[in-house]
This record gives sequence, C-alpha cells and structure tokens, in this order.
Amino acid sequence: MKALWATLPFLPLLLTAAPRSFLAHDEGYYALQARWIAQSGQWLAPPWWDQVIFDRTIGLPWLIAAAYRLLGLAPWVAHVPSLVAAVASLILSAALARRLLGGEGAGWLAAAVLALTPLWLDYAHLASQDMPLLALELLGILALLRAGDTPKRHWALLAGAWIGPAVLIKGFMVALPVLALLPFALLERRPVLRRSAFWLGFALGWLPVALWLGLSLRVLGLPVVAGLWQKLLYLSESDVYSAGPLYYLWNLPANTVPWSLFALAGWRGWLAAPLERTQRLLLLLYPLLMLLLLSAFRTKTPYYGLQLTPFIALAASAGLRSWSSGSGWDARWVRLGTGGLGLALLLVAAVVLWPGAPAGRLVANAVASLAPTPGQFALAALGLGLAWALVPLCRRSSHRLGALLIGPWLALVVLVQAGLFTDRSPLQRQALARPGAAQALAAG
Repeated sequence: MKALWATLPFLPLLLTAAPRSFLAHDEGYYALQARWIAQSGQWLAPPWWDQVIFDRTIGLPWLIAAAYRLLGLAPWVAHVPSLVAAVASLILSAALARRLLGGEGAGWLAAAVLALTPLWLDYAHLASQDMPLLALELLGILALLRAGDTPKRHWALLAGAWIGPAVLIKGFMVALPVLALLPFALLERRPVLRRSAFWLGFALGWLPVALWLGLSLRVLGLPVVAGLWQKLLYLSESDVYSAGPLYYLWNLPANTVPWSLFALAGWRGWLAAPLERTQRLLLLLYPLLMLLLLSAFRTKTPYYGLQLTPFIALAASAGLRSWSSGSGWDARWVRLGTGGLGLALLLVAAVVLWPGAPAGRLVANAVASLAPTPGQFALAALGLGLAWALVPLCRRSSHRLGALLIGPWLALVVLVQAGLFTDRSPLQRQALARPGAAQALAAG
C-alpha cells in the first residue's frame, strides 16, 4: 500500500488525456514504420514505403508495432513503449539510489528528481529509441551491481542479457555505456564475469540480434543490411549534428535545470567524502566516462545526454538532502535565491494573466505554435512561483524540500495535461482532422 501511494505523484506527469501528435521527423518515422509492420505482418526488415532501408535497428518499430497489434492504431499507442520504459527507469533509478545512497527515502527522492527533469520528461512522451535504451542501461547497471551482492543467478543473467536488446533498440551506440561500465565490471565485479549465468544471459540477449541479422542477410543480402554500418559512418563524419566538444557541458545542465545545480553540490560533497570504491566507480567515474565518450562522438544531440539524467538525479538528491538540512551561508543564499525567483515568477504570471494586459498578447504570439495557451503557461509559472516563494519561510528541512519539489511538479503537471509534451504538431493535427483531409486519408 505504501508503494502504491508513492507512485501517485508520478501519474499526472506520465498519463494525460491531452491530444497527441508526432514530432517531426523521427517520431513520425518510427510510428509509420511500425504501422506498416503491424498491417503487413512483415516483421523482418524496417520498411519505408515500397523499399527496405537499414538506416537503424528494428527494436523500436517492433515494440510500437506490437503495441498497435494489442491496443489498436492510434497516436497514443505509439508512445506506450516509451512510457513503460520511463516507469521502468524511475523504478531502476530508485533501486540504484537505495543501494548506493542508502535508505528508502533516497530512492523516492532520486525518482522524483528524475521525473521532474525536463529532458527526461520530454523523452518519456516521445515515441523514440531513447527511453527504452535508458531503461535497459539502468537494468544492466543495477543487475551488475546486485549480482556481486548475491549468489542468485537471475541478477548475473540480467547483467549479461541487457546488451543484446539494447543493440536492437539503438545499434552501435550501445558501445558507449558498455565502455563506461567496464572499469566497474573489471575492478569490482570480475567474479560476476566468470559466472556461467552471466555468459548465458549474454548469449540469450544476443540471440534475437543474431537471428534478425542472419535472416536479413539471407533474405535481403549484404548490400542492404550494410546500411546500418553506413549510417554509423555518416553520423561519425557528418557536420550536420556537430556542435563542438563542449556541447554537453552547457546543453545538459540547461536541460536538467534546476537539478543540475544541486547535482554540482552533490558531486562536490562526494569528492570530499570517503566513498566506497563501488560508489566512486558508479556515481563519479561512470557518468564522467559517459560524458567524455558522448563528447568525443561527432554527432551531438540532446537525447544522447538523456543517458546521464539518472546520475544527475542521484547527485541532485544528495545535494538536495544536504541543502534542505543545512544552516550555512550557502544553504541560506540558495533559499533566498529560490524565494526571490519564486516572487519573480509570481509577478510574471500576474502580468500575463491580468485581463487585457499587453504581456498576454506578446506571450500568445510567442507560443502560437505550441499546444498550451498563454494562460496555461502563466498558471504553470504561478504554481512554480508560489511554491518557491514559500521556501525561505519553511523552518523544517522536510518542508523546504517539499516546497522545492512541489513547485516544478505543479508547473509540469499543468504543461503535461495541457499537451506541451504530447501535442507536438497541433497545427498539422488540426489540418489533418478537417473533413476534406480526413476523407482523403480514409480513401488512401
């Protein structure tokens, strides 16, 4: 019953009745591919109209096509795999926090921070490869961690089995988390690597990959299947998504604000504290290696940084606990700064919501292509500002922490329910819903 109550705050962030429309281009690409697979029954190769194009692996189209078969052809169904993976990533992040930081409260706090991270929440509602990949990575890390603590075979099995399905989801990009995890595996979990259950899981995980590639080579031939390797070469050499080696040093903090600020405090505390080697390898070295590997790869996109958000949440939860119970000048200035920002947001919300205010018209023009109305944006700012304005007035550490978390929760719930994270192309959705367009689509 306690666990059930603990899940309730996450539901309004993940479940919504708001309309859904796909974000160009990848979301529509995967949804259309999966639709063709579900309708034709041809599950072997990724289709594109009347051709087969091996420019990505088949895992996500399979998941969406399976959801279509079970639940019907509807836009919301395409997002089911990502939403399920998002729930899994919250559970796995909480389990990692309980094991590495200690205590049930640490697990809930880490999951709450992750759920309130804008980058994570954005991709929880996207029909893309990234959230399923994140869930598999976290499963592999937790399984390898737990396999060293217990002789039970299932953890060692999972520690080896996750890599194959991850390859089906994201292809060659799985090499990055595997490389980042190697120091922990070799220094702390070498006995696990010698267990037969680990290698049995490894073989079972790679079996569907081998079957898929083998059948594809047999039916379609090497020139077609070689498109997977050609896409990797294109991404590694292209300047289209190249943004310099420092891209993630600003993009990732910006997409995880305000928790990235508390994560810095958490990492500073860990560097000064006598951590166990397991904690140092997973809390400090693993995210650092992932950051370096992602930065070394030529293609830079925000969704690659999604793989680091659980570790930012873990560090932020440590920083938040230290801040909420602290009485030093640093903690006081953070409380005052948070309160001042809350008052500023209240003022902005009041100016926008005031009837006939010019600011309301300016905001309306700025967000004309987005699903929420200016009033809904202002309501989100109002909820965030009100909660944060109360932070300096809270005397108990639990109340300060609660006010800091409730503010983003209120704002994000308003925006999720208004469709900001689901109705990505409202103008296109409305155009396609017109009688003439609907009849033409039905006839086609």
